Amino acid sequence: MAIIYGYICSSACDDEALDNFNRSVLQHLPLYGAYICRDMFATLPYNNKALSKYSHIIHFAAEYNEMYVMPDDWLEEFENLLSQLCWSHVNVIETYSGNRFVWQANKFDLEQIVATTEWHRIVYDSYHELKEIEFQSTTIYNR
Repeated sequence: MAIIYGYICSSACDDEALDNFNRSVLQHLPLYGAYICRDMFATLPYNNKALSKYSHIIHFAAEYNEMYVMPDDWLEEFENLLSQLCWSHVNVIETYSGNRFVWQANKFDLEQIVATTEWHRIVYDSYHELKEIEFQSTTIYNR
């Protein structure tokens, strides 16, 4: 069983047109029957500086039964969605295999709110190989 999660980001926090554009695309996703469906996505408010200071962020997550490696069909559906949204970079992590996928837009223009159609994808073998940082907590929680 795999959990896939990540975010789609554009560098335009204060742009209501961008927020409306991307929300409209997400509203047209199917409710079920596909890898990528409407309920797995949420957006942060475009005008809430406490939650999104410099970017417009769409976050998502889903859990898939009997998925052990990111299937090509999932990537195809996801990239089809990316071709309809306006974004600058994307991160996706698949928990079972530990693969990390990153998309970088080749061109991102805030003057025109249009779908991002040119990008490159980078795949990292694992997000598991991160160096642990020693942490000393002085707070003790009692319940």
